Amino acid sequence: TIDDLDFPKAVLMRMIKAALPENIAVQKEARNSVTKAATVFVSYLAAAANDCARDGGHKTIMTNDVFKALEAIGLADFVPQLNIELEAHSQLVKEKKELAAKNKAAGKDTETADEDGED
Repeated sequence: TIDDLDFPKAVLMRMIKAALPENIAVQKEARNSVTKAATVFVSYLAAAANDCARDGGHKTIMTNDVFKALEAIGLADFVPQLNIELEAHSQLVKEKKELAAKNKAAGKDTETADEDGED
C-alpha cells in the first residue's frame, strides 16, 4: 500500500527547511502531511510517466516521459525549471566523474613513480 512507501523523513525535513525561511517551525503533523503528499505525488507522477512511456512504445520511463507526464497532469509550468535543474545536476555529476578519474589517474601516476624508484 502507499502507507508502506513513505520517503525518509530526514530527507524531506532537509527539503522543507531549505524551502522555508529560518524562523519557521514545522509541526510534526505538517511534516507527516508533507511526507504523505510527496509519496502520493511521486506515485502519481510515476504512473503518468509510465503511461507516457507506453504510449511512446517503450517500457522504460525516460526524462521526456516525465516531462510529458507533468504536462498531462497539469503541471507544465514546472518543466522549464526542472529542465534547468536536471541540466545542472547532470553537469555536476559529469564534473565529479572527471575529478574522480583525474584523481585516480594522479594516484596511479604516483604509485607508478614509487614503483619505478624502488627498482
